[in-house]
Amino acid sequence: MPKDHAIIVRVAALLLLLLTAGFAAEPRRVEVYAPQSSYQVDILVREGVDYVGLTDLLEPLGRVESRVEGKKLKLTFNGAEAEFEDGKRQFRARGVSGDLPSKFLLVDGRGYIPAAVTARLLTRVSDQPAEFHANPRRLFVGGVQFRYTAELRHSPSRLVLAFPAPVNPSTLIERGRVRLLFRREPLVSNGTDYVSYGDPFLASTTFAETSDGAEFVASTLQQATVSMGDGGRTITILAGSAAAPAAGNPAEQPQASSPAAHAAHARPFVILDAAHGGSETGAIFSPTLQEKAINLALAKRLQKELETRGIPVVLTRIADNLLTWDQRAVSANTSHASLYIALHASTSGHGVRLYTAMIPTLQPGQSSRSFLPWELAQSPFLPQSNIAATALAAECNSASLPVRTSSAPLRPLNSVTVAAVAVEVAPLGSSADELSAAEYQQKVVNALATAIVSLRSKLEAGQ
Repeated sequence: MPKDHAIIVRVAALLLLLLTAGFAAEPRRVEVYAPQSSYQVDILVREGVDYVGLTDLLEPLGRVESRVEGKKLKLTFNGAEAEFEDGKRQFRARGVSGDLPSKFLLVDGRGYIPAAVTARLLTRVSDQPAEFHANPRRLFVGGVQFRYTAELRHSPSRLVLAFPAPVNPSTLIERGRVRLLFRREPLVSNGTDYVSYGDPFLASTTFAETSDGAEFVASTLQQATVSMGDGGRTITILAGSAAAPAAGNPAEQPQASSPAAHAAHARPFVILDAAHGGSETGAIFSPTLQEKAINLALAKRLQKELETRGIPVVLTRIADNLLTWDQRAVSANTSHASLYIALHASTSGHGVRLYTAMIPTLQPGQSSRSFLPWELAQSPFLPQSNIAATALAAECNSASLPVRTSSAPLRPLNSVTVAAVAVEVAPLGSSADELSAAEYQQKVVNALATAIVSLRSKLEAGQ
């Protein structure tokens, strides 16, 4: 029996060791921020050196073609050629030789480069600037990184953070500390990572980049609250339960050009999001007719119709500018609206198609206050979204517009924290020109506006 007991103890100890090793072996990654998207690349460790896969690094940024010839990897990225050799440090890119800090690796037909050289290599191969922050393992491509400003104001005491683009950090308020974690934003230091204030409300602030993102911490001497404004471009850390600064100081008010700008006295009921914009044209129906223009025309026409019916409206974009999916979701989530409508156009099918998010509903024990991943943020609001889609479909039917309702993985619906519906408008006939016809646009807009008016009491009552 003692011998058996000893064997059991050894087995248990071995299992514990394996489990501990398993938890310790959490994969390390490089966080990449680029104009196209933000993504992660796994790190492969060889002889104490961190490596990343070339294909994993380049594929989200453009067209990649590669082939292995013996010990050599020949790669073409957006037309630019590069060549590497297994076990060698020297490489060629765009016809010019270079050296890696550690040897190039070929593992199972895949090429790996030292993580430390990713920025220099990307600059050579893609002909766009790149910057690698080694300790937090964050890589910035195409000059996407941006900085913040921080200003302490008084009456009431508050710290105002301003950003050049919308942000949506995770916020943790503890006794004596407010922590903002920016996971998806390419936020970097403004040059002053520690500031001592010696203020009765604010003691100090710190900023640091980590493998989880960028972290801003405010050490406070009083209870604090956090509010966002200007479409996600400002964050205010307030003393106690103080309200946001009152109207009157133009520097603290949302500007008319911001995505979530609205009159100070009227909280918008609906935010209209004209899909695409800028270099992202959407569908091209003819040499002179692009989806992005149709979407914006519909949004402005619908805005005008709703405002004549007394419904406060805000638009995510008012001109031909490009917004990322995350920026659109942040604008919706910080606009204080009750309903989000994304507007699309298509020549596929006829009439109107309505989409709600294809996403799991809340699980038992979860609520709208539960922590949810960004991609599942819509879950608590699916019932309201379905109510909105049903009302929109009913009015389209009444207007003799063919209508179909379904769910789809259509961004940014999954990340919107209000009732959210995407509306796709197609012509009634076979000509795409009908999409730009004022008469047809107004017919669609009238149906949508009537439904939105009917939804106001239903959606605002649930808030």
